[in-house]
Amino acid sequence: MLSRKFEVPDWWSQMVTVGYEQARGLRLVNQKAGGFAANASRTVGIAVKHLYDAWNDPKMRARWLPDAPLEVRRSTDGKSMRMTWTAGGSHVDVGFFAKGPHKSMVQIDHGKLKSAAAVARQKAFWSDALDRLKALFEPVS
Repeated sequence: MLSRKFEVPDWWSQMVTVGYEQARGLRLVNQKAGGFAANASRTVGIAVKHLYDAWNDPKMRARWLPDAPLEVRRSTDGKSMRMTWTAGGSHVDVGFFAKGPHKSMVQIDHGKLKSAAAVARQKAFWSDALDRLKALFEPVS
C-alpha cells in the first residue's frame, strides 16, 4: 500500500513495514523473512587484498578461525564471499571494503539462524573471531 498508494520507494516501504511489525510484536529484532541474522564488522589496518586473503586462504583462515564449520560457496576476489555454516545450514555473507591504502573493513551477515538465542551466540562467536583476525595483523605492542 505504501508503494502503490503513496509512492513511497520500495526500500523505505520495507523499512516502515519492518518498524511497524517490530512495534506491534509481530517481528523480533534481528528477525528477517528467512529467519534471524547476526551481524559483525571490524576495521583492520591492512590493505583489503590481505584481509580478503586471510579469509580466502584455508591455511590462513585456520590461524584465526579454527574449526569453524564453513564451506565457501562463491567468492569474488577482494570483494565478497558466500559461505554455508554447515552445522545447521545457515549462511554467512562476508563483504570487504577498502578504507584507504592500508586500512580495510570486513562485514559479516550470518543469516537464516533459527532463533534470537542463535543470534546472540553467533554475534559473540564473530566478535571473538574478528578480534583474533585483527590481532593477527595488528599485534598489541
